[in-house]
This record gives sequence, structure tokens and C-alpha cells, in this order.
Amino acid sequence: MNNRVVRILLTLSLLAVIIAACGTSSTTTDSTTSPAETAVVAETPSETEVETTIEGAEEVASDTGAEVLTTGTDPIAYPIVDTGQGTCYDNSELIDCPAEGEAFYGQDAQFTGNEPSYTDNGDGTVTDNVTGLVWTQELSDASMPWSDAAGYCESFEVGSITDWRLPNIKELWSIRDFSTGWPWVDTDYFYLVGDGSQGAQQHSWSSNYYLVDTEEATKNVAFIVNDWTGHIKALDGNRFVRCVSGDEYGINDFVDNGDGTVTDNATGLMWAQDDNGEAIDWGTALAYAEDATDAGYDDWRLPNVKELQSIADYSGVFPAIDSTVFNLTGITNEAGNADYPYYWTSTSNPYIDPNDEDGYWYAWYVAAGYAVDHDGNDTHGAGAVRFDTKSEDGASGPDGERYYNYVRLVRGGDVVETPDGDPSAYRTDRVVVFEDGDTGDIGNSAGGPEGGAGGPPDFAAVAAQLGVSEEALMDALGDPSQGQPDFAAAAATLGVTETDLMDALGIAEGGMPAGGQPPTNTP
Repeated sequence: MNNRVVRILLTLSLLAVIIAACGTSSTTTDSTTSPAETAVVAETPSETEVETTIEGAEEVASDTGAEVLTTGTDPIAYPIVDTGQGTCYDNSELIDCPAEGEAFYGQDAQFTGNEPSYTDNGDGTVTDNVTGLVWTQELSDASMPWSDAAGYCESFEVGSITDWRLPNIKELWSIRDFSTGWPWVDTDYFYLVGDGSQGAQQHSWSSNYYLVDTEEATKNVAFIVNDWTGHIKALDGNRFVRCVSGDEYGINDFVDNGDGTVTDNATGLMWAQDDNGEAIDWGTALAYAEDATDAGYDDWRLPNVKELQSIADYSGVFPAIDSTVFNLTGITNEAGNADYPYYWTSTSNPYIDPNDEDGYWYAWYVAAGYAVDHDGNDTHGAGAVRFDTKSEDGASGPDGERYYNYVRLVRGGDVVETPDGDPSAYRTDRVVVFEDGDTGDIGNSAGGPEGGAGGPPDFAAVAAQLGVSEEALMDALGDPSQGQPDFAAAAATLGVTETDLMDALGIAEGGMPAGGQPPTNTP
């Protein structure tokens, strides 16, 4: 029996469907990060569980003509919700999904994982049946600074749930819907604000503050997901909030298999330990994955955008991935700084504008290094997810274009091969206009790199106002990972009153400075 383990839940779901149907450009350098040796023992399912699960999966595969492609252990603690993308694209057009060996084979629509499944609970909450998380159906009525977002959720009342919290970035990413795009959530279940035309109404805060502390890293920002354009970016200013309840989701469990592969026991995915070592365009990336035989496996694929984002690390490490188990090729970025690549995903950006002939030129990538602008400045943070032009002759995108990015291969997981895709997944009947939210000046008035009101305070300005050095101010406020500072003690250290300190920081007594003392991020 092949060593392939399929989650019982997926198998039963597929069997239920069957039964019901019967009834009715960067410069590459030689630098790499080297993995540290690890000694982790993976939990092994019982022989009965393995036999039952595999046989069920093979029966589903036989009945549907799909091939089961799974790797890992059971149970899956971090199930990846599929992107929902069912249509195929070349560099510029919507196409019929290509066959094996043809150009552009192996893209997102041709591999399907845990299909999104939601339940509208009828009380203003939505349950994600894949992750088990419960979400607020509505965004907050008003935008707010990041420093207010966690408290907003903790005091929020809707339905019968009392333990609302601010979602981490992987939780917030799990409800992205790539079937149609613009907006990037299933609006049958998740409501937004406005119509997407105002940038201030597009963003939702995550709990992840951007903690990379290099000289080049952008400062005083936290990660958001843009509900209308789909990006993950590190920004400041006032943003909206969607709260979540449930056990924390998105914790990886990596095992170095000692053969050039890494298994994430939390997701069931197996990854190539090394990247491909050179920058290539999107079509070449798909072909590279189809032809790969790393570690003796011949079923590698280019990961979709949710799979690849699942291994990003937002704890403040640079690059934004666990470099004790993964190797990365070093590059020199547009500013001439040492950096790490963007990595292609198999997911296209399926729609820009009905009047835009260049609407299909883009594919999504995850930035392991800085997410830079045209000049190489870190504008959106390591770990950002953006889209890039698929080929050099394509249309220019909104961010710094590279055209040529890197590849990290994936295999396994709760995935079936769907060679023809599912064009019916693309929907034109969605609600895409909602009531406007309040984007007024709420909370702290300090600005930041994005110029939005309500962002983190300008510590240099705060220090000048208090007549102390910025270094003395930061030392008095203490280690960001230790939670809220003792403002009274900090004021005493600085030789100012607590009231003067709080006023300079722009917060009420007992509150957090806007982005001033972020928590340690997980995952």
C-alpha cells in the first residue's frame, strides 16, 4: 500500500457527494541560508486508520476519475482552505485548461483541495466548516488604528459568542476567495463596506505587527488583508476589523525529512527544501514544477497562493520563512540591498476590469524578502502577498515589477487533480456593493509611511515633544514583545509626568500607543 494518508473528513465528504448524486528582475547571488539539523518524530496514524483512509480515497478517485495526491499524518491541525479558483489562464487570456505536457499546465484550477464551506448562523456570525473558526459576518462600522482593533474585538457582542479576538494574518487569509476576485471574499457570507472604489474602505486589520527589525524594513506598520484587491500588506492608518472566535489557526509543524524535503505535519503538505535557484517567469515556473523529480517524487506542483502563504513566518524573522528548515537563494534587490526572492504561486489574478484588455496578465506571489517598490524600498513588508506580471511583455502592475521570480515546490496535502478545472466557480452574480463604512479620523492622529490617520506614533516627534532622545524614549517603553509598557515607570525614567507621556503618545490612560508596543506574533 502506498504511503498516502487522506483525511477521513475529506473522504466522507466526497463519498457523500457521490452517493447523493446517485440518489438524485533580480540578480542572484551564491548566498543561501542553511537548514539546522532537527530531530522531530512525526506522529504516525494507526494501521487501521491508514488502511481505511487510503481505501476510501482510492474509491473516490476511482469513481470520479480524479487522482488522490496526499502526504502527511492524520489529523490535520492546519487544513488549507482551497482558493476556489476553477478557471485557467495563459499570460494574457482565459483559456481551456491545458493537458499535461502543454504550456501552462499545472495551475491552480487543476488541483483542488479542501473546498470552501461556510454556514450562515443567522445571528451575524459565519462558521467556516473547514477550519472550525467562527467569524463576524460584518466588518466594523468604522475604521480604527491597529492599537484599537484587538480591544474592539474583545468587547464585541454578536450572536452568543463572548470570546471574539482579532484574527492573525493566516486566519484572515483563510477566508480569501480566488474564484472570481475583486472582491476576494465570498460575499454571500462575508459583508464588506463600500464598493471598493475607496482605498480607505478596503482593508482589514490582522493581529500581526510587522516585527522585522532590519535597517531596510519599513517601520511602525501592521499586516492587513485588502478585501478588494486581495493583497497582504503591512500598513498603518485606520483600517476596518473582522473578528474571529475559535482555537488559533495557522501554526506550522515542520519536519526535515533528511532527503531534501520538509513535511508540515500541520497541513499535510511536503515542500522542497531548496528553491529552484534562479528567477523565471510564470509559465516557466509551471513547467519547472511539472518536470521536477526532487527526492524521487514526480508529483510536484507549483503551490497555490494559500498553500505558499501557509509557510510564511510573521514572527519577525527575516527572511519571512523558517530558514532552519528551508533554504533560500539570496538576491540583490532594486536598491542594491541583500534580500530574498518573491516566490510564484499557481494562482492567477483572474479579473481586473471588464474594460481592461490586460486583465489576465498577473499571478500571485509571496515575498520571502522585502516587498519593495520600484526603487527597492520595503513598502509592504516581508511576508506580503501581491501579484506580478506573468511575463516581461505584460502590462505593468501596481507594485514594483520583477517579471522573474523563484519557485518552491509542493506536493501532497488534501488535494485531488482536476485537469479540466471548474469554470462554473467563476461567478458574475455576486453582491459587490455594500454600505459605506466610517473612514473618519478615529483614535490617534499620528500618521506613518502610508500617510493614513491613526497610524503608529512618530517616536522621534514624541521624543522631541518631551525633550528626550528617541533612544531614551524607546528604552523607557521597554521590550515590545513583553506587552503594554508601565507608563508611570516610563514617565519617571524620562523625568516627565505620566499625563505628558500619554498625551505625547496620543493615547488615553490605560491604552496602548498606536502600534507602539506590538505583541510577539504567531504564527
